[in-house]
Amino acid sequence: MTTDLLQALLAALVLGLVGAVSLAVGEPLLVPSLGAAILLQVHLPDLPSARAWNTVVGQLCGVACGFAALYALGAAHDPSFSGTHPLTVGRVAATMIAVAGTLLLQALLGAVNPAGGATALILTLGSEAATLAGALRLTTAVLLVTALGEGARRLSLMLRR
Repeated sequence: MTTDLLQALLAALVLGLVGAVSLAVGEPLLVPSLGAAILLQVHLPDLPSARAWNTVVGQLCGVACGFAALYALGAAHDPSFSGTHPLTVGRVAATMIAVAGTLLLQALLGAVNPAGGATALILTLGSEAATLAGALRLTTAVLLVTALGEGARRLSLMLRR
């Protein structure tokens, strides 16, 4: 098997495990930004952004900035963007502020991870509720993919040698 195929299988396994936990606990823990995080971890394991610190802290920056922007602008209760609800000005503004804040906070903390920008959008566009329960779900998802993905990242590094 080629390294790329093994990395693809590792990524699928990690997301499958997160999905299994999600099904077992009855909570939507399998969120879009995890795809970007695991791809970095297994396909580009040498990059600093693929490391556990960057993965967990970088995405939690997105959570924090998403919540902060929504509440600062009063957009937390705007309708979620979907096929039936158009974007609101508040959600667009919160997205802009959250992504800029995520980038700045990640840079300050030395935890750059592009998936953190996607995590911010999960909140600002309304895919996850801007509530304590929503924050706990996202944090749990990030911690799961970081822990499982770090093991996959290390295996991926060994495959390259």
